[in-house]
Amino acid sequence: MMFRQISTYMIANAVSALFGFVSVVLFTRMLSPHEYGIYVVGTGVAGVISTLLFGWIKFSVLRFDSEGGSKDVRTTALYAYAGLMLLSPLVILVTWLIAEGPSTYVVPAVFVAFMVGLFEFVQEVFRSRQQTGAYMWSVILRAVLTLIFSSGLVMVLGMGGQGLLVSVACSYLATLLVYAPDVWRRPRHPFDPGLLKDMVHFGLPMTASSFIFVLHTVLDRVIIVTYIGETAAGVYGAAADLVRQIILFPGVAIGSATIPVAIRLLAQKDHKATNRHLMETAEVLLTVLMPMVVGLALVAPGFASLILGPEFRDAAAILIPILVFAWLFRSISYQFVHVSFQLAKKPSLMGAQGMIILAINIIGMFILVPRFQLVGAAWALLIAEIGGVIAGYFLSYRAHRLPLELRPIVKVSLATATMAVPTFIVGRHQTGNVIVDLTVPIITGVVVYAAAALALNLAGARLALTRRLRVA
Repeated sequence: MMFRQISTYMIANAVSALFGFVSVVLFTRMLSPHEYGIYVVGTGVAGVISTLLFGWIKFSVLRFDSEGGSKDVRTTALYAYAGLMLLSPLVILVTWLIAEGPSTYVVPAVFVAFMVGLFEFVQEVFRSRQQTGAYMWSVILRAVLTLIFSSGLVMVLGMGGQGLLVSVACSYLATLLVYAPDVWRRPRHPFDPGLLKDMVHFGLPMTASSFIFVLHTVLDRVIIVTYIGETAAGVYGAAADLVRQIILFPGVAIGSATIPVAIRLLAQKDHKATNRHLMETAEVLLTVLMPMVVGLALVAPGFASLILGPEFRDAAAILIPILVFAWLFRSISYQFVHVSFQLAKKPSLMGAQGMIILAINIIGMFILVPRFQLVGAAWALLIAEIGGVIAGYFLSYRAHRLPLELRPIVKVSLATATMAVPTFIVGRHQTGNVIVDLTVPIITGVVVYAAAALALNLAGARLALTRRLRVA
């Protein structure tokens, strides 16, 4: 059951990432780093606004709806969202006053923030009720529409970075109109003031904690803009977006399938099954992410050359090997460590972890960026994410203590090292053909890692394959 759900979420996020790749390929060639920087800064601002206003709704829907039984937060959550929509003029004004320069991204960024907030509410309903099909197709539709709308606004109307922002917002809106009937199927409970109070009590601390992580996510771009300018932020943002598209989607897919199950198991007072489920989740997460991270670090120069526009390639080839490891540790935090705080309903501990990460990142950025420019920003991010995972694990002692077994970590590390050696050797023999020089190491790595994963039975892969062959 879990693997089927993970597969569905993986397909959804893989297709979304694929269209994200296409967007990066297109728009790093069509837009200057400065124009792409407007898009990067705008999406960062939208993320901050969306988290501040709507994060508590998203967290509450997942936490309360996943328990099953008589819980139904849909109508109450929609009333809360509608009330916050009335604040949109004030949000635009405040954002405009805070922003520097011409602030051409402000209105589109606020539009994106409100659409993301409502879309995430819909997605959490699908996740909590394990409606994986609706989740998958809504994610895919949103990705397809983003590419279509952005192509029209940028290529045809020449709207630049603003066009990318508007297209993102419009894709969320159009997808919401298509999937609204699935969310509001009867029976549904009426507005419940008591439930709203519970949502506020649980969700606001979670939002405060989440805001720290969002601030940490956009901090590198803000400091880069401050020290080096929007052009540098565009170059850095392109490399970071590329890494995010690759590393984020499998982590989110695994977390989307496993977190609601963990909540339900704990609600049934089955602590042993909960911990077993968490350890299985951790093994699956590492089995999928570690080879991707190491493999991408090894092929970074060829990958950047093939995917990105000429003005972005050289910096990305240096940044990607650092950023992929930062995203590995960020995924471990988001999809494993944070489950502890959600299970125990202790968002303050998640906030404490976020403050530790943010403090390390700020110190690292102010020390390293002036000296090492974009590379310094990437290293500061990696150091902060490593520190965050360590701190989060020890903080889980005060929440739902996370299980830790060394054997799965050692097995995944061994399989990854087995894959890395031949991939590195093959990658050193260049033919001069960019596609061939990138494809051959990737195929080598996939084949070797698959063999190692089966030999070591990573995440039960060999047993699952054996059972399937017997059934066939």
